Amino acid sequence: MTPPTKKSESCTATLRLADADQAQGLFACIQAEDANSSIDGVSLTVTVHGESLSDLRARFNSTLRSLQAASEALISVDASQGPSTKGV
Repeated sequence: MTPPTKKSESCTATLRLADADQAQGLFACIQAEDANSSIDGVSLTVTVHGESLSDLRARFNSTLRSLQAASEALISVDASQGPSTKGV
């Protein structure tokens, strides 16, 4: 996070999920959020910008909730498909 010198200054926070098993799915789900995201192999990077510290906190919390919901949905889908048959 880039700390502002004043609470009213704009600031940015970046979250990097390295070696995320669900990076592609999370990347697809986060596209609807007001955040910049990129994917590099199995790593997902999400950057959120706020006009003030409280704005950044609100936007970042919303983005984190979306990532959590997407992760839980992807886990449920994986579980409903049963054991993997890869490599068989």
